[in-house]
Amino acid sequence: MLQFGGHHLALNVTVAGSKGVLTPTLTGAPPALFKLNGKTIRPLGRESDKALALLQALDENQRKQAVLGYQVADLVLGPGQDGKKIAPEGLKVSSMNAKQQAMLLGLIAEWSGILNEPYASARMDQLKGEVKEMYFAWSGPTTAEAGANITAYYRIQGPHLVIEYAPQSDEPGNHVHTMYRDPTNDYGSALLKP
Repeated sequence: MLQFGGHHLALNVTVAGSKGVLTPTLTGAPPALFKLNGKTIRPLGRESDKALALLQALDENQRKQAVLGYQVADLVLGPGQDGKKIAPEGLKVSSMNAKQQAMLLGLIAEWSGILNEPYASARMDQLKGEVKEMYFAWSGPTTAEAGANITAYYRIQGPHLVIEYAPQSDEPGNHVHTMYRDPTNDYGSALLKP
């Protein structure tokens, strides 16, 4: 196991034989939007854009289920919350159509895809098989300007997955923390079982 830690990047890499795990992982960005040589850079831009596109692809009834009736201010299962359990909230993915489910899987791949092959494909195959058991929850503004980051929190939660995207209160569109967990295999715990 290799641990690399910092305030805006924390990686936990476990390899056991032919199996590998990259959870929990925290990625963050301050600034989450800046200019470099005249080009706009958004380190977590795809995570923002794909989530907003998914929310906008939901019909009115689905959106009512997905958008929580309260404000989530930060990561719920962030650092120091190992082993904590939370009940799934929001819209159950089984009530999404095939296109919406594909959009959700594309969003999930922004985290699971940072693994090298063949680990990334194996992880996505596992998550595709569980997609209908997942939930998508949103808290905060449901719009954003084109080319800007969302200022809303969202969570994707399933049997072997929790992803959180949490804009920070000091500069919500420019300071973001995200968390990627497998509550059944963080730190490779499932790999160690006989």
